Amino acid sequence: MRHARAIRTHVHQPSFWNALARSYASHGAAHHLALGVCLHMPLRDAHTFPLAFKLCSLLPAFAEAVSLHAHLVKLGLAATSVHSLNALVTLYSNFGHLDLARQLFDRIPGRTVSSWSAMIAGYDRNAQPREALFTFLGMLEAGVSHDEAALVSTIAACTHGGCLEFGKAIHACATVYGLGLESVGFATALVDLYAKCGEVDSAREVFERMTQRNVLSWSAMIGGLATHGRAPEAIKLFDEMVEAGVRPTSVTMTNVLSACSHVGLVDQGLRLFKLMKEEYGTEPRVEHCGCVVDLLGRAGLFHQAREFISTMPTPATAAIWRSLLGAACTHGDLDTGRLAGERLAATGEQMVAGDYVMLANLYARFGLWEEVGRVRTEMNDVGLRKVAGFSSVEVDGELHRFVMGDRSHREAKRIHEVLRLLNSELTDQEASSFH
Repeated sequence: MRHARAIRTHVHQPSFWNALARSYASHGAAHHLALGVCLHMPLRDAHTFPLAFKLCSLLPAFAEAVSLHAHLVKLGLAATSVHSLNALVTLYSNFGHLDLARQLFDRIPGRTVSSWSAMIAGYDRNAQPREALFTFLGMLEAGVSHDEAALVSTIAACTHGGCLEFGKAIHACATVYGLGLESVGFATALVDLYAKCGEVDSAREVFERMTQRNVLSWSAMIGGLATHGRAPEAIKLFDEMVEAGVRPTSVTMTNVLSACSHVGLVDQGLRLFKLMKEEYGTEPRVEHCGCVVDLLGRAGLFHQAREFISTMPTPATAAIWRSLLGAACTHGDLDTGRLAGERLAATGEQMVAGDYVMLANLYARFGLWEEVGRVRTEMNDVGLRKVAGFSSVEVDGELHRFVMGDRSHREAKRIHEVLRLLNSELTDQEASSFH
């Protein structure tokens, strides 16, 4: 009875319902209940909407978000509640509606650093890292002081855009302004930047200087080492992580299994895969199964790879069959390659030009010219052609791409002169080595 009276007393106070919604929201399994409170409370205020929009992003619940946005406008809060508008920018960018997010961002009165951070993160999340970096520069031009969240999002955009020099500049500025490696989020973003942009030693230096680390820090460093041909170091670091009492996540396991695959540590990779659930409490996902198939395929163990695929709890994806096809081409296993090609086509996913090229090359290797012709005809019928590979290099903050025979670059003449000079020097060195 006492509780009933308390509810009747506070039923028309938004603060009561806001507190109830926050209580539900603090428990991950109760997000639906929390959003239900936000949707059905008799009165809402400016404190209701930021939480409600965040819940709509997490669940996800786009229709409910649009309804709440309309109510925000109806209450006259859309022009004054900066926190609500920041949350809306995040929400619309999470759902891929960057145009709406940008329109809202441009209308926010007195944009705070959180407003800028939301827009930067939104661009990066939607694979527009360059726009994210321009937004960061706009924030600086507006005289808004950056915070950790803004820097972490901007470093992530540098990582995804391959803008290493821009990221280095932010690292240097952050150090000057007192944001050092004691910030786990910022330091982890730097490790990821340097590792993915090929400066693994710089990534390792940042990692070793971190005063605190979380599982994301370990995963980023392990992934960087594995990707850049330093698999033994990656596996050693994984062992150190486990010894430090840090439980590996799904991403960590993907990285270390990939490392085992790159150096052919079949037994260790299979052991770690087995330990995922038994020891680390991580349920194997399709990407982990893909790593095992890649591990066995690279080692030429095609019977085991096919057996493993047949025991997977879910059907193998196109990526898994593509991996097996690539391994079969490398090792010249016609039967496995043919099977992988057939199963790849049967997944329903559109085959890419590289799939047809691998199959055609495998058939050509065995002189099966009719099969080669059939594959090329299929490739032409679906409107695909072999895409030229390219190289890229960042110079003074600008990304330059080159394909074979390309002379469209504005510095093409000088580039080819330097290449001819280098080729001449290498030829002279080779000639002198025979005398």
